[in-house]
Amino acid sequence: MRKLRSHEQKRILLLGEKLRENPNTILLSIPVFMFGVIFYSLSGNKEGIAGSLGHCGIAFKNYHKHFWQKDFLLKIGFWLFNKSADYATGEGKVSTVLHAGQISLSLDNLNLARKKYEEALMVCKNQKVDTGIDGYIFVHLAVLDLKEKKLDKVKLNLDKALKILNIRLEENPKSLYLHIWMSLLELTMGEYYLTVGDKMLARAWAEKAQNRTEKYDLKVRKLDVKRLLSRIGRLGPFYLLLLAAMEIWGKNRLLIFAGILLTAFCKN
Repeated sequence: MRKLRSHEQKRILLLGEKLRENPNTILLSIPVFMFGVIFYSLSGNKEGIAGSLGHCGIAFKNYHKHFWQKDFLLKIGFWLFNKSADYATGEGKVSTVLHAGQISLSLDNLNLARKKYEEALMVCKNQKVDTGIDGYIFVHLAVLDLKEKKLDKVKLNLDKALKILNIRLEENPKSLYLHIWMSLLELTMGEYYLTVGDKMLARAWAEKAQNRTEKYDLKVRKLDVKRLLSRIGRLGPFYLLLLAAMEIWGKNRLLIFAGILLTAFCKN
């Protein structure tokens, strides 16, 4: 299989991505990516075909999100991601299958979404993709479980994701992708604790996501964080005081314990 070895060979995809990331020119990116499919097909470049199809799928997905909420746009995106997966390998294949799962969830086809997420995990395992995207997939499984009210599975999948993403962030702390993935985990943790009625932990996780989005300028998450914090609502002064006390206790546990012992000794 021929690969995209140079900037020159990737020029079509780079132009399409630039157009797609601007909401005002999303539609213009679609013919660019379609031209890419034809161009890379003629040159026998499977990586280029996979990239063009996958990026075009994202264009339809983004247009649905920002401008026109019609299901047929998502269905076109789903078809494009499935076709891309036929040509893609490695993390690219994992990503396209994951996108297909996300669209299935948006279309309320929960069984197909789960099937795609599990397929993405299997591809990840079989092709030995160890970038942390498996942790991101576990977050998506948790989102699906939350939608289906399978709360025990939500926490289980989030804990798996947290372990994986923490390890990858220690290895590569500057990776923007990892911070985007971790911010979704933090948001989903917030959603989980809000669902089970623990507003303190819900707010704590939402604020972690907020801090990460501000520090790394994660525009894709800022609105989601704002919405979650709004749903959690403002905590009363008692709960804020309790949160502060818990934080102090966590950081200075030994010091506080020693103070208690010293006080008891002095009284005697």
